[in-house]
Amino acid sequence: MIAAVAVLALAAVVNAAVNNDMASRRRCWSSGNNGPARWWDEGARVDRGRYWYECQNGELQPRGCFSDDKERLFIYGKFNRSGYESQCIIGNDNYLQFKFTACLPEGMGRFEVGQTWEDKDKMYWFECKNDDPYLRMDIAGCMTHDGTKRLAVGESYVDGDYWYECQKKFNGSVQMCSVGCQHKGAKYKIGETWPDGDYVYYCKVEHHRTKKICVGCQFREKRLYDGDRYHKDDMVFQCEVRPDKFGHKPVGCVVRDDKGETIERVVGCQWYAETPESKVEMTCLMENEKTFVKTLGCIWVNKGYDTLFLYPGTYTLWSQSLGGSSLGVACKESNGRFRIETFPPEEVSSRAAGLKYDKPRG
Repeated sequence: MIAAVAVLALAAVVNAAVNNDMASRRRCWSSGNNGPARWWDEGARVDRGRYWYECQNGELQPRGCFSDDKERLFIYGKFNRSGYESQCIIGNDNYLQFKFTACLPEGMGRFEVGQTWEDKDKMYWFECKNDDPYLRMDIAGCMTHDGTKRLAVGESYVDGDYWYECQKKFNGSVQMCSVGCQHKGAKYKIGETWPDGDYVYYCKVEHHRTKKICVGCQFREKRLYDGDRYHKDDMVFQCEVRPDKFGHKPVGCVVRDDKGETIERVVGCQWYAETPESKVEMTCLMENEKTFVKTLGCIWVNKGYDTLFLYPGTYTLWSQSLGGSSLGVACKESNGRFRIETFPPEEVSSRAAGLKYDKPRG
């Protein structure tokens, strides 16, 4: 009986020794938990920097990572890192590491590499791009002003009379810029001029936006600018360009002398067409945006003196200082012009036919 008990006690001692030896072999030697290297028991959790492990059969087995706010994650767990999704993984080298897996623009959702989205104001669109080992959110282009269409950098579109282009600036920023004007389906760059009908237009930039303005007039093949004049239908026109209006303004009459040479007479001007024996007083008038020459009257010059004044289309009989004899004097139209004619009184029926009699005026 005593011998049997001794045998059992010896077996227990041997078994405990074996168990202790096996447990000792399953322990892990490592630093961790902000402490120096030591022995860790089987199943112990060991935190080392951004990663954590478990002691298994004498080796530290990777189990997960810590997020930026110290949250413990298992392998393949994810967290938000400054606008990007970061995942805890086992790399090809069998070590724990972080991998960026998606872009997380604020309030816009989750986007993997190659996916795109638009900002809340629909001014730009973005793309999630790989920048190994990181990701980056790139501005890929601009949105049209109505927010319905995407433009890549360098692309352009027309909105009404304005021509826009999505441009990348020297500092890397992207911006929708005014680059020109559209006029009747044709595009013109800033600084270009072009004629259209009776006017000349210029594409300028004002307050960061292009603007089409009138800078001149077009008459036949001639380009005119503010103040320039031309003749048409015996009228003098002036190109008028103002900030709030522009046009071809009639400003005078074209008058031809007996030699066929032309003279410009401004509206309101009065002048005489003279011969040794007469003066014809004329003026340039405007009515219904048209100018015309009107004869105000004829003056008979006798011996160098202005003697009689007659209205156009009238005649009179004048007898002063002519030895008692009378003289017929008429302001008659001939070939489109009024002239003074004198004639003997007995010829009044034929020479003054169609004219109205008027009292002589000195």
